Amino acid sequence: MLSAAAAAALLAAGTVGAKSPPPSPHAAGARTVTVVARGVPTPTEFAVLAGRVFVSGYGDEQDAKVLGGVYLLGGGKAARVPGSPAHVFGLASARGTLYLSTGPAILAWSGWNGHAFRNTRVVVSGLDGFGDFNGLAVGPDGLIYVGANPDTTNPAYADSFLSVDPASGAVTVVATGIRQPWQPLFLPGRTLPLVSDLNQDDLGPKRPPDYLLAIERGADYGYPACPATPSTCAGYARPFVQFPAHASPMGLGYAGGRLYIALYGGLGKGPEVVSMPVAGGRLTPFLTGYSQPVIALAVIGGKLYSGDQGGGIYRVTP
Repeated sequence: MLSAAAAAALLAAGTVGAKSPPPSPHAAGARTVTVVARGVPTPTEFAVLAGRVFVSGYGDEQDAKVLGGVYLLGGGKAARVPGSPAHVFGLASARGTLYLSTGPAILAWSGWNGHAFRNTRVVVSGLDGFGDFNGLAVGPDGLIYVGANPDTTNPAYADSFLSVDPASGAVTVVATGIRQPWQPLFLPGRTLPLVSDLNQDDLGPKRPPDYLLAIERGADYGYPACPATPSTCAGYARPFVQFPAHASPMGLGYAGGRLYIALYGGLGKGPEVVSMPVAGGRLTPFLTGYSQPVIALAVIGGKLYSGDQGGGIYRVTP
C-alpha cells in the first residue's frame, strides 16, 4: 500500500479503467501526438529491452481487482507480461535484464523469449522498516539507483536516495534529506543522476515547493526541516530546480539538450509535461491537455513517451 502522501501523488483520482478513452494531450508546435496504447493501470516508468518498449503499471489502490504489472507495448496495444507482480513502482534495464521495483523488493527478470521472461531473481527484499522502492535507473557504474518511499521508518534508509548492487543486493545511501525521490535520470557524462522529488502535500496550497535534484554523493537536501521551514534551507544542499508547491514532478526525459519533466499537478493549469534547457532556465509547457495526471515519461529512440493515470500511453517527437 502507498502512504497517504504517496497516494496523493499517484492515485488521487482512481479512474483507471474508465469506459471511454480520455482525449490525447496536445503538443507544442502542433506536433502530432500518437496513441501508443491504452489500458495500462497507472503507468509509472518505461524501459527498453531487446528493442522492445516496456512500461510498468502500479494498478489501482482503490480497486484491488485492477492489477498493475509490466506491460509490453506494440501494435497499438499493451500486453501484460506473464508473471507480473500486482504493483510495479519502477522499471529499468541493463545487460539483458529488466529490473522491477515492486514495493519493498527489487526483482531482476532475464531470459526474454519474446513473450515472457524465463528467469526471476530477487535482488533485495525484506529490509527492516523499509517502505517501498520508487523509480529506478541503472548508472554507468552498473548499480541500480532508486529512492526510498516516505513510508520507510528505518533511520538507515529513511528520506534517502540509494544505490543497490544488482549482484549482491547491498544497499548504500547516496544522499539524504529527500522526502520522496521518485524517478532518477542519468544525463550524458554524469556519474550520478537527476531525481524528481515530491515534498509534503499537507502544508497548504502554496507550500512547500517541489524539487528536481542533481544528486551529489553525501549531500543532505534538508528534509524534514527544509523546505517546510524555509529559514533552515541555507544549511543544506540546494535543489537544481524548484517547482511551485504541488506541481509534483514525476517522470523525466532528456533529448536535444533539454530536460522533459512530467508534472502530476502542473504549474497551475492541470497536468502537463514541461521542458527546460539542461543547464537550467525557464520551464516551457510541451504537452498539455491531459485529462488525467501524467506520471511516466521517457525518451526512447528519439521519441518522448508519456503515460497518464487514465491508462493512456502517448508518443511525440520532442
